[in-house]
Amino acid sequence: MPYSRANSILSQLQDKEFDALAPHIQLVSLEKGDILFEPGRSIRHYFFPVSCAVELAIDLEDGNAGATTFINMNSVYPLHLIGETESHNRATVSCPGLCYRIPAQVIHDELQKSRGFLWILLKESVKLFEQACLESVCLRHHTLEQVTAKLILLSTDNTRTSTVHATHREMANSLGVRREGVTMALQKLKAEQCITTSRGGVQVLDRAGLEGRACGCYKALVELRKNDTCGQPQQ
Repeated sequence: MPYSRANSILSQLQDKEFDALAPHIQLVSLEKGDILFEPGRSIRHYFFPVSCAVELAIDLEDGNAGATTFINMNSVYPLHLIGETESHNRATVSCPGLCYRIPAQVIHDELQKSRGFLWILLKESVKLFEQACLESVCLRHHTLEQVTAKLILLSTDNTRTSTVHATHREMANSLGVRREGVTMALQKLKAEQCITTSRGGVQVLDRAGLEGRACGCYKALVELRKNDTCGQPQQ
């Protein structure tokens, strides 16, 4: 049987609720760059990350794109499309790893039966909305060096390592900015000995120093992503 506590959402389920899902849970390995959903694509599964991270992005008509939020072991995708049949975002694996996958129909059926499961997902949807709102304001009010430091910190939190396997272009796409701007920001952080860079990667040398260079939104996001201690409604 899958280990429910490997994902925060599944870990909050009561035994009865988890047992109803367990026969349908499949553990899959996802690689960086794997596309889980694209606009207009039918929703067939829900993904509960264990050691991977998924980047949600919106593609614009001019060909540019920008990340709206990240989904990791604390969440589930596509939470914002509960009850829908098609995705409106592009979801790409940004950090490789393991993930639980459950058929969409199984999730929908269980939500009809379990107020507890529905309550957990409602709380998580509020968190994701607040996270997306914070991210949208952050880039407009903080320097590129600050938001780049924040991105590195969040990426290492997702992988639980001190290394980010991403090119300057990939980081720029995530932030919705020019690659040259990210390169300059990384050079400043490197000069301050917070990080070192290599081809296609960033290594954190001084995490405390990097946190000091990041905007306050990083700590706000960490606090937001902590497990909610509020109880479930009575069944």
